[in-house]
Amino acid sequence: MAVIKLSSPVTSINGIGQAAADRLARLDVTTVYDLISFLPFRYNDWSRVGSVYDASEGDEISFPCTVMTAPNTNIRSKARPTTFFVGDGHRRILLTFFNSPYITRKFAVGDECFVHGKVTMFGSRLQLVNPYIEKKSKVNPEELIRPVYHMTEGLKPTFLPRWIKTAIDLCGDQLINVIPEEIMTREGFVSPKEAYYKVHFPKDLEEAEKARRQIAYEELILLGIGMKLMAQGQSEGEKAPAIIPSSSGALSDQVKARWKGITGNLGFTLTDDQIKAIKEIQMDLQKNRPMNRLVQGDVGSGKTAVAILTMAMTALMGKQSVLLAPTSVLAKQHYDTATKLLNGSGIDVVLLLGKTKQSDKTEIKKRLRDGKAAVIIGTHALLTDDIEFKDLALVIADEQHRFGVKQREKLLIRKDDPAGINSVHNLVMTATPIPRTLALVLYGDMATSVIRQKPKGRQKITTWFVPSKDSSDITDVIVKKLEAGEQAYIVCAKIDDDQLDPNAVTQYSDVPDSGITSVFQMKEKLDQTGLTSKYDTEVLFGCMNEQQKLGIMERFINGEVKILISTTVIEVGVDNPNANVMVIMDADRFGLSTLHQLRGRIGRGSSKAFCMLVSESRSELALTRMKMMCESDDGFELASKDLELRGPGDFFGTRQHGIPQLRAANLYTDMSLASEATDAVNRVFERGGEEAETLKDAIGRMYELRFAHKMEAL
Repeated sequence: MAVIKLSSPVTSINGIGQAAADRLARLDVTTVYDLISFLPFRYNDWSRVGSVYDASEGDEISFPCTVMTAPNTNIRSKARPTTFFVGDGHRRILLTFFNSPYITRKFAVGDECFVHGKVTMFGSRLQLVNPYIEKKSKVNPEELIRPVYHMTEGLKPTFLPRWIKTAIDLCGDQLINVIPEEIMTREGFVSPKEAYYKVHFPKDLEEAEKARRQIAYEELILLGIGMKLMAQGQSEGEKAPAIIPSSSGALSDQVKARWKGITGNLGFTLTDDQIKAIKEIQMDLQKNRPMNRLVQGDVGSGKTAVAILTMAMTALMGKQSVLLAPTSVLAKQHYDTATKLLNGSGIDVVLLLGKTKQSDKTEIKKRLRDGKAAVIIGTHALLTDDIEFKDLALVIADEQHRFGVKQREKLLIRKDDPAGINSVHNLVMTATPIPRTLALVLYGDMATSVIRQKPKGRQKITTWFVPSKDSSDITDVIVKKLEAGEQAYIVCAKIDDDQLDPNAVTQYSDVPDSGITSVFQMKEKLDQTGLTSKYDTEVLFGCMNEQQKLGIMERFINGEVKILISTTVIEVGVDNPNANVMVIMDADRFGLSTLHQLRGRIGRGSSKAFCMLVSESRSELALTRMKMMCESDDGFELASKDLELRGPGDFFGTRQHGIPQLRAANLYTDMSLASEATDAVNRVFERGGEEAETLKDAIGRMYELRFAHKMEAL
């Protein structure tokens, strides 16, 4: 019999077949360790035992009772419910069970039982429909705090606790502690196995919270410290040649003239924030150690211009630079921007995508090797082993969290460097405003430049909530804009009947997956209105053929396609100043940050822009988020609210973004804990010795289990 390890697939656990494993994978649970660390998001407290006598409609009650009448199935009823009365000595109440014929065999008059359920009315009589009921002798009074897990369609909630218990029993001893002894002692923490058992099966809510806190420490240490250890970029021996002379007087007149020509191609005046960011980058590039800077800015703040100007500086100094984009659509757009901005400068710009023709790839790779190509823009295609550069000095990653750590190292560590340390300057851009503490954990000690200001001329976007998919407002606004010669986006949370958008959140909506409008259903709906016969309409989603995607986007940006029905593949970077309507169907399925990114695709021209958030959800959380979007256009404010409402895992969306969910820690409520945890580990490392080596090894091994394979799963 094979040994089951924490890294084993979930199918190693008895009772989990391939169908169940596929459903668990939707919840980002693929290994035994994932199963153990898949924590409850809340608990049902059944320990507060009450009396039926005090119950009224809507109450959720737990009570011991006696079966008063024999369970009876009504054979004349189409639904065939099973009904019987129970009493607690003060009052009796009707229990009604649908699709549960086994009840008649399991319970008899006189049985002592424990019941939990929600009180409803049946005519003038109180009843409980499909309540939990078990014989009193089989109910452990210490197991009345019931965990509640995020679920997905087809997965029964009763299965998860059973599978998790089996996983902990089999592999709990393999869990390694990564929390420094000073915190373990001060907080009174227990072994990892015991902590996970208590968080899943607590005796009371206090025990559950203490276990969650311990696992939160563990999680923040693994993410905050583990990423640094894996990146191998923290060595004191790191060196990189300065790109820019420390004195502007050292620049030749020719270089100054070429730089002036490049900035003259901008066509707009840089904002103060852009100028400040460029100056901070210039200062970093004057040093002989690798720049390690994060540039974060709100939607439409002009980060791309900062990136291209930085690459231009590097090229003018005779060095090469790379801009990594997460999608071919965005890479092509960056390339178009760069060629326009660098026109007449003599700087050779190339674009390399996965679907670039083989003959063109061969020529581009040759230009990279001989140094003729100075500004290189592309996707993951630039991360293959056969890519060589003559003098690569700068790597810019757009939305770094979409690229794995080891993938980026292919560029950051020069192949001719025998020490294998970072010797290339590193700049990271993100359009997702990240609160400081989250940035600290995700990006370590990177210096940060923040661009909040919007370039002059950007239009304020009118945003409103549409509570019905059948509302005439949706087509009325689209038609009005199309008749004015403008274009429209319609974003859907579903590709087809079987596949959700990777960014769609499944566990925070009261609308089932089957109720979500897919891109193809939206296309059919527009077909029925006659809009698509009058205005060229295309459907776009991430897993389409690359050439097909690029062709559709190019025709949309050129104005040939008037309506683009899409998933969130257009979320980051797509720029079409003529598109001024954004309709987001099932908007409750997306986080605030994703909604803000989508909204940022419009309002880039001179016309008035409108964003409609369409959702038929009536959950309080969904309505609160829609209200926030309508009231605020500040990405930093919305990002903070997103963390507060949903937690950092969903802040970034899904595994597609390369950052898995934090299951115990919440970087909004646990901000102080995040700094405290990483500081404690760093103190141990500074002291050195056996404790430091043991802790470093433990963090490395547990990081591999918890995060590394997910960070690389792109």
